[in-house]
Amino acid sequence: MVYLYTQTPEFFSQICEEIRLFVDIRKIEEIKTDDIGWDGLFVLHYFKTDGNKAISLTKLYEDGIAAGEYEYSCELGQGELETKRNAKRAVKISAYRVMRRKFNKQMPWGSLTGIRPTKLLRDSTVRYGEKEAKRLFVEEFDVSRQKYEFAREINEVQSTLLPDSENDIDVYIGIPFCVTRCAYCSFASNTPDVFPMAEGKYIEALLDELSIAKDIIGESRVRAVYIGGGTPTAISDRNLERVLNVAKELGGVEFTVEAGRPDTISESSLDIIKKSGAARISVNAQSLRDETLERIGRRHTAKEFFEAFKKARQAGLANINVDVIAGLPGETKQDLISTLKSIAELEPENITVHTLAVKRASKFAEQNMDAFPTSTDTQAALSDAAELLSGRGYRAYYMYRQKYMKGSLENVGYAKTGSECLYNIDNMEDVCSVAAFGAGAISKRIFPGRADDIRIERAANVKDLREYIARTDEMAERKRALFE
Repeated sequence: MVYLYTQTPEFFSQICEEIRLFVDIRKIEEIKTDDIGWDGLFVLHYFKTDGNKAISLTKLYEDGIAAGEYEYSCELGQGELETKRNAKRAVKISAYRVMRRKFNKQMPWGSLTGIRPTKLLRDSTVRYGEKEAKRLFVEEFDVSRQKYEFAREINEVQSTLLPDSENDIDVYIGIPFCVTRCAYCSFASNTPDVFPMAEGKYIEALLDELSIAKDIIGESRVRAVYIGGGTPTAISDRNLERVLNVAKELGGVEFTVEAGRPDTISESSLDIIKKSGAARISVNAQSLRDETLERIGRRHTAKEFFEAFKKARQAGLANINVDVIAGLPGETKQDLISTLKSIAELEPENITVHTLAVKRASKFAEQNMDAFPTSTDTQAALSDAAELLSGRGYRAYYMYRQKYMKGSLENVGYAKTGSECLYNIDNMEDVCSVAAFGAGAISKRIFPGRADDIRIERAANVKDLREYIARTDEMAERKRALFE
């Protein structure tokens, strides 16, 4: 068991995130006293301010015996936001460093546990300048020099791809259906027949909610339209066409349909996508080993992936993305590289390399983790993947991280120059408002301000299909309130 006592309960979850970098545990018990009189790993955290300084002290005890401590202090700065940001920084760094000493292990992203390291680096560079931003990452946050350079290079690529107007907006439309549920999936996804006439009822509700899309957009310029899921091509051609016909009327520089599952891609669905004006599509392999595909709950083979990719090319789709996953059970570094080599030979415009994240809501969370590759193997696989794709003309253009990710690593989108997905950049970097429609979709509004100090407000749709269908008008009004 792992127990945590902290004088600052508001930072309990952040301290837990640092602990989980080193200990594979879901439940960390919060205790209200710093009594260490029983077995287990005890993390005791003390916080105080001294003038304009935040001082964070973290102590470790294992089975009642002192196992290390670390104190970190920094300036609180000016204003409520900066004060809170720097206090959290002190708390996380002291917790990280005492755990690092205890386990004699350096994590590639150091004490950073948020999903957007590139955004943090860009904002820090705006606020402090490049030299100080680098110092913060490497010397304070303990990010490896390799990962710092990786984030910096991605920011450099993104510098010419970010929105150039505060009036830009993206549109997301969610289709929460899949033909089967993958073992790693934690999304709110269902089969189209999850209850009687579920697909039809959902599409009617979605189209009803979409009827306000043009009002929400108003005078804004639509930058990207993204149809995601689930798997949009898991629904009937008729319903797919109805949704895409509405989507294409919204305009946009970029139009993506996340087809995803090769076993849902047909010549007729590709024809509908092409006629809608969507130029970007995903055909996701995840792995090219049939035994792995069966293990993770995919209902297609490697051969079917190649057939689906060929169909997409023949349909005239000019921008194809392929997803793969590093760290899948039973796979080695060589398996990932073999998969990537075969995919690169097809010359898709985008290849996204995900690192397995074992989420609580996934089937993998119930399995013995001894079957999964080690974090060291996964890190080596990602490094070799980056080298391989760079040599094939791809460059990393966006990156994000998730909780419970193997080895505290990252997901990376690679693209041929000129084919980068604008929606992915906008969404992960929080640089463009998003009007989001469908069950579980989250709209967000970016309010103008300094690049390192913007204000973001969100409006979330309910995830449950029945609830969404029954409360579509309420979901629409949430968006109206957000954007008005």
